[in-house]
Amino acid sequence: SAMDREHGAEEACAFVRALDFPGSGRAFDAAFDKEDQR
Repeated sequence: SAMDREHGAEEACAFVRALDFPGSGRAFDAAFDKEDQR
């Protein structure tokens, strides 16, 4: 029994949009800054 792709995509999109977590507050590239790594 396979899932319809469009239904699955719609369900997955709704799930991800419902996730509410705070942003990191820094740029993606800043995570790779050698001077700022701990």
